Order: sequence, then structure tokens, then C-alpha cells
Amino acid sequence: MAIEADHCDVAIVGTGAGGGIIAHRLAKAGLKVVSLEQGGRLPDDYFSETAPPGAKLDFGIGPSTVWPADPHDSLFVHPLFADGAHGATPRPADGFRHFQILKLNGLQNLWNGVSVRFCEADFAGWPFGYDHLADDYSQVERLITVCGTKEGIAELPDGEFIPPKPLRPADTMIVNAVKSLREPFSHAIPNRKAIITTPGLANSCISTGICTSGCPVGAVYKFSARLLPEIAGLDNYELRTNAKVTRVLREPGAETVSGVEYIDTKTGERRRLEARFVVLAAGAIETPRILFNSADDADPAGLANRTDRVGQGLQDNPKSVLSTSLLKLWGHKRTYDIGYGDLLILMSRGKLPDGSDFPFIGHAIHGLPDVPHYLSGFAGFPPAVKIRMARMMFHSYVTLGLFCAGEARPENRIRPGSTTDSDGVPQVTIDFTTPPAAREQMASMLKWGRKILRKASATKIYESIDNNGTGIHYAGTTAISDDPSAGVVDRDLRCHGLDNLYVCDGGVIPNLPDKHLTLSIMALSNRLGRHLEERVQSETKVAA
Repeated sequence: MAIEADHCDVAIVGTGAGGGIIAHRLAKAGLKVVSLEQGGRLPDDYFSETAPPGAKLDFGIGPSTVWPADPHDSLFVHPLFADGAHGATPRPADGFRHFQILKLNGLQNLWNGVSVRFCEADFAGWPFGYDHLADDYSQVERLITVCGTKEGIAELPDGEFIPPKPLRPADTMIVNAVKSLREPFSHAIPNRKAIITTPGLANSCISTGICTSGCPVGAVYKFSARLLPEIAGLDNYELRTNAKVTRVLREPGAETVSGVEYIDTKTGERRRLEARFVVLAAGAIETPRILFNSADDADPAGLANRTDRVGQGLQDNPKSVLSTSLLKLWGHKRTYDIGYGDLLILMSRGKLPDGSDFPFIGHAIHGLPDVPHYLSGFAGFPPAVKIRMARMMFHSYVTLGLFCAGEARPENRIRPGSTTDSDGVPQVTIDFTTPPAAREQMASMLKWGRKILRKASATKIYESIDNNGTGIHYAGTTAISDDPSAGVVDRDLRCHGLDNLYVCDGGVIPNLPDKHLTLSIMALSNRLGRHLEERVQSETKVAA
């Protein structure tokens, strides 16, 4: 039911990792909440054609099969990713590759569910440590249902888990290869993912072998599948789709904001929503765009940007990816549950030329590919041979995706651009170059990955490295800091100098560690929800 007056307690911009958690918490607490999502809802059966991939074709051989194929590019070719005409950036071909989904749930429509906690060392540069977020991690893990195993690894804190899917032959081979190194810092353990593995439920995992093409049954967490149904019927909650926020509203120079302006993308009409509090949870690139476009006479460089920190320090995880066919699995038939693709977390430390080392984390992926990328080296063979090889190698393909920490550099940043999107809203430009240290780290991760795959009976290994946006772990652009000159938001995620404007997305993470950031965004969102509840209760008591 829609809220009668065009006013609410909390306006939340975005319905992804941060926006969904806080909307659910605050609506359950009785506050009047409006979620604003610039895209629409996908049909409930939108992803049904992806179940299961690979197996529905003749070993992946189809009329559109291209030889050779790039095995590491398929994840970034999907119709849900916004093009340069509709997204926050024009996405130049030779620039930073910004991936954005303009639909309810945002990037979580294609999220693979990886849910890992940051450790104490990962909070270096934050105004608080791991202990301040530990309970929020636990609450979120129970809320979104995370599978995994308790391992007692200090660098990867344990959480609240349900059992994961059983390991497959390819996984066991990788585990044994890692164990053979006899390195106390190298681990291969069951992955931690926000997936309902409990059988017999309407949204139980149906084992498509891959989650990054979308989950057809809602087993992987996303707001619309799990939390929205619990609050959609409440009188104090409203979801407004096709509501593209263009700017935050305030009287020039005021220390409070009054709400947001947005475009109804179906009609083109501009509307306003007044709010007691505004939470920007639109992502580490979209949120700075909104702040830049909220400039006024008092703050001509953008809202919350008096120290020029908005947009600075853009980070994404440098990554190394290796793929191969394991010889020991050639000709094997599948008698096991293929599961959700990346059933393993890999952890180790890489060595740099100067003798120092660094941590990295990654995943071992084994699935049923629609396109048999493992045949990329067989371009000159006749079709009959390719098909025969595809059948022999179909269940032997393994990919290792390894990630190290980002580096917050002021010159890697988002800034106001000179272009506009299809709705006439100014876009942003991204300046980004890969740090020299990242190149050395990626090379070191490749070396480790080669060693593991060769021990597991690798054949030809296809390698690639990248630190140009394809990690899709964007962070750092509205960094958290108690010092207004060093960040955009304080320890409560409130914008410095503004009493009621908050940010809760990857942008607030000041130093991106090697680990996937989504669970930490959700934990921060839960923490922010508690803060706003307490603030409303306190202010209500004072008013009474």
C-alpha cells in the first residue's frame, strides 16, 4: 500500500546489497520507508532459461559457437548490464569498464552469492575494528542464509552457516593440490555463499552450475526474492520502481537535506520525495554521481564534497584468472551434483620481487559451460574433431579466479563528466590506471595458480589479468573516516557536514581488501539501520 503523503521517514536510493537490508530492517521497525529504484522489476521467470546451462545444449556446441573463444569474457556479456547511453558512465571502449544493472536488486541480479567477512587486519584505516561489525555480520548471515563451514582461519573469520553443497571430483583435486604445498597460509575450503542449500524448499538451489547468469528459483539472495515479500504489504513501506534519483535536495548552505528529486522514467516527469533521512545506497559510482549532481551555490563541487573527497580513491580488486581442462577427468561422466559452480574458496600469500608478500583470495569454478571455452586452442581442427573433444572434456573444465587488495590512489577517481544519459542526467567520467604494485601482484597470483592447476593434472592453461573494472567490487569513493578531510562519511555513515544524509554502499569502504565486499556492505547496512532506529527513538523521546 502506498504511503498517503509524499513524505517518509527514510528515503533509500537503491535496492541492492545496502539498500535492501536497511529497507527491510527499518520497515520492520515501523518507520515510514520508501525505496527508490531507477529500474523496473524483472519478470519472475526471467532467469528460467538459464537452468541448467550447458546441459541443455549438445555439450555446448551450437550455431553461434566461436573458435577460439575467450573463456574469461563470458561473465561480462549479459543483456542486463547497462550500456553507455543509460548508465552512470559513457563506458568508453578503452576506459574503466563500469558494470551496472538498472533493475530492482541492482548487481545482485547476477551476484554469485559469495559472502565472506573481513578480518581485523582488513579494517586498517577504518574508525572502528572487526568487533564493532561482528554481530551485524552474524545477523545478516542468518537473514540471507549463508552456507559454509567453520574453519578457524584468522584471516577469514567464521560465521553463521548452513551446510554447503558437497565437493565434486574437480574440487577434491584442487584441495589436494593446495594441501600438497604444505603451506600454513594456503587453504582450499568450501565457499561461503548466500544460497539456500537446504533441499525440499520452493527456493532450494537447483544446481545450475553457475550463479552469475542469474538464479531461476531465488536460491541466491536478492532483495526481491527474500526480504521484499516480508515488507511489501506493510502500510509503512513503499517500493517505487522506475524512479531515477537525480539529486539530493536541501536549502543552500543548510546542514540538513529535505529529500530527493527523481525522474519517473516511464513518463519523464520530475518528482520530489521529502524525507526525514536520506540514504544513498546506489553504488560506489552512482552515489558520487548523485552527490556531484546535487551541487548548489553553497557547495558548487557537489554535496558532501567540501574537501574534494567525493569520487577519490576508486578501487576494484586486481584479478588473475586461469582456466584449464584437467586430464584426469577426461572422459568422465557426471555422477555428482554440479552445485553452484564455485564451491571452493582459495587463500594464500604471493611473493613480490622485493621479497615482501601479500594475501590473496579466490575461487575454484567448475560448471557446465554453454560455450566450451576449453577448446579455444583447437581453432584449426575440423568440426567433427572439436565435437569429439568437447564430449571428452566436458566435465573436466576448471577456472581459478584470484583477487588481491585494491589500492586507494587519489588519481583513480570519479569526476563530473561532459556527457548525459538517455534521461538527460549528467554522467560521470572515471580516471583509472592500474597501480604498478597490482601488476606484480597479479603476476604472482598467476604463478601460484599455475602451480595448483599443474598439480591437479592441468593441460593447456589459459591466463588473463585485469584491474580495469571487471572485478565489479567498486569501493573507496565515499570513504569512511572520522576526519572530514580524509573521507566523506563518519563512523555512522553520515556525510560530514550534513545531519541527515547517509551513504551505505561499497564507496564507504576506504581500503578494499582482497575479499569480496558484499557481505560487509550488508553488515554496514544492518548497523546503519540500528543507528537510525536508535536516533529516531532518541529524538522522539526528546520531542515528547
